[in-house]
Amino acid sequence: MIKNIIVDLSEVIISGYSGIEKIIEENTNIPAEIFYKRNKETWNIFLDCMRGKYSENEYLEYLLKGMNWEISKEDLKRLIRQCLNRKVEGTVEILQRLKENYLLVLLSDHVKEWMEFIVENNREINLFKYKYFSYEYGKLKTDEGCFEYIVKDLQINPKETIFIDDCQENIDMANQEGIEGIVFKSAKQLENELIKRRIL
Repeated sequence: MIKNIIVDLSEVIISGYSGIEKIIEENTNIPAEIFYKRNKETWNIFLDCMRGKYSENEYLEYLLKGMNWEISKEDLKRLIRQCLNRKVEGTVEILQRLKENYLLVLLSDHVKEWMEFIVENNREINLFKYKYFSYEYGKLKTDEGCFEYIVKDLQINPKETIFIDDCQENIDMANQEGIEGIVFKSAKQLENELIKRRIL
């Protein structure tokens, strides 16, 4: 019997950093493919930023270093926050229904300063009784021990837990801890999956 539902944030409830290159292209003279390529080159620094090893300022300084782009760090921050604040249609309504009968837990790989912005601008985050952010405990979902840590901290049974995330790799890591997963594609698809499992 399912008692606990762990939910990802980015691209499930609210848009994340994915797709930032399009917003950059629309607002600057930097082509999307060029910004995307630079993102890939600095990806390991970005991952460590989400683990809490770097601040947003440190990461963006590294991203911009050596690039002759006509964009300031402050303008880049503003455009990133524009990217982060688009709601995924329909998910919040499903969570509101689930809250009546299940323990809701938010699990997000995120940059500290970006998450603070999201929390400040989205009351929906309060739907969750517990919130786990990668920068607080130093692990991403793909890191060994992430789900083990959460299960032990919450003292929950993995077999009584569902994990919802848009990334199959993250679901696979949850599966290793005995947690069943649902790969999120849309709110309607999620609703159908939950109904099929008699959770909704």
